[in-house]
Amino acid sequence: MRDRAVGRVAGLRAAGGVMLVAVAAFALVWPAIAPADMASSGYLSADLPPTWAHPMGTDGLGHDLSVRVAQALRVSLAVAVGAAVLAGVLGVAVGAVAAACGGRVDAALMRCTDAVAAVPHLLATVVVVALFRGSLAAIVVALALTHWPAVARVVRAEAQKIMASRYVAASRVAGASPLQLARWHVLPAVVGQAGLAMVLMIPHAVWHESTLSFLGIGMPPERPSLGTLVALSQSGLLLGRWWPLAFPTAALIAVTVAVALLGPGTPGRGWVRRGAPVGDHNPGDHHRDDDDEVGSSRASLTVDDLVVAHRGPGSVRAVDGASLRIETGRVVAIIGPSGAGKSSLLDACAGMTPAGAITAGRVALGSGGSTGHVPQSAAAAFTPTRHLRGQLKEGLAVGRRGRGDRRAPDVDALCRLVGVDPALADRYPHQLSGGQLRRMAIAAALSMNPTVLLADEPTTGLDADLALAVLTTLRRLADDTGLAVLLVTHDHAAIAESGVADEVLEMRGGRLRPVAELVSS
Repeated sequence: MRDRAVGRVAGLRAAGGVMLVAVAAFALVWPAIAPADMASSGYLSADLPPTWAHPMGTDGLGHDLSVRVAQALRVSLAVAVGAAVLAGVLGVAVGAVAAACGGRVDAALMRCTDAVAAVPHLLATVVVVALFRGSLAAIVVALALTHWPAVARVVRAEAQKIMASRYVAASRVAGASPLQLARWHVLPAVVGQAGLAMVLMIPHAVWHESTLSFLGIGMPPERPSLGTLVALSQSGLLLGRWWPLAFPTAALIAVTVAVALLGPGTPGRGWVRRGAPVGDHNPGDHHRDDDDEVGSSRASLTVDDLVVAHRGPGSVRAVDGASLRIETGRVVAIIGPSGAGKSSLLDACAGMTPAGAITAGRVALGSGGSTGHVPQSAAAAFTPTRHLRGQLKEGLAVGRRGRGDRRAPDVDALCRLVGVDPALADRYPHQLSGGQLRRMAIAAALSMNPTVLLADEPTTGLDADLALAVLTTLRRLADDTGLAVLLVTHDHAAIAESGVADEVLEMRGGRLRPVAELVSS
């Protein structure tokens, strides 16, 4: 079902792209290639309904409406795109600076943003344009000055998440300035959101410009926009001349629908990404056996020559040519010291690679596969102000949609699966002990119905008995449900004493190799 939904979204986006290209081509090309008699005007050909000679009819002065609509569409799109780009630049600048600087700078910029957003857009635009009537530049600037707050808020919200991440904290500790943080981390992360916001702003700006022209303070009749044509069509409505209104309005609607179809949709399942190469690199020492076709078909997770490098001076590689394969029902443990790249590898497998990171290689899930992620801090898996039961129910609802059936476990069954009392689900996260909350975090990851469970330091902060209980829970889940488990930890002793892992790898300097290879060396 999800594949069909993804295909449907892709089809709608393709249709929107084709429609937008067709509208733009009509506006740019048709006035130049239209027959010569369409470019002329005369009272003998005034107010003609649509015919083969004049597909959209003519206006009161005998102008061919198809040419007039194309010329007006060109003006409206130019105004809208110019306003969207200018508003986007202002919004990105304000949002990025607010997030990077924080504190009083953030508060001051956001109060300015709120003040501008509180003023009715159309009223403010009318006041500005009325001072410079008929000026194309004035309309563009007026629209941009009233529309940038929406972009600024989107950029700031996205940038704040980036600024709260571990790799930005490391850059700040290393002495990076706010400008460097914005250039290295914030801007690469927000460019996609800002671009989408600017694209979605285009139809909004088209309608505002058309409203200004309709009110008589926008573009003049000798250089009409779509709003100007709509305003000029009013006198003919009472006489039954519908075409001067219908076709400019249809052009407005076409632009709106085309951009709407290009908007956000449903993301696909799994993650495969090939990024810009970081330079020549040698594959990791632990490889998948590509000749074993039977084993490959059973693989729930396959990682081939994965490279993850964080932007900045030197583009440091957190993961350097890592390869591994996990089959159904198996537990693979990756051990290594802090800073070896274990969490970066796990984040890449979960599709959580930091924005702006450079990646290469391949991460592939088995057919119909998905991942569940247990964060290093169990508390990070939950909202602290809500009971656990409601949050687990949301995860189960998502997992149920992924299954395509309603026979999904309830919260109590999920709690029993990970070995905790179901009554604990009625508490807040802070009311649970470390071991209880860790297993609840595992339950939250399982609620999404994953085929691969990714556990980041599942024994951190736990005593030996609790660490053994959590690792035993992961082993039991793999045996009972066929779940593939990839866990990373620096607790070598817990992995060795528990014996829960089918395979143990060590990671150092971003590279993987089997523990047996280390012992033999």
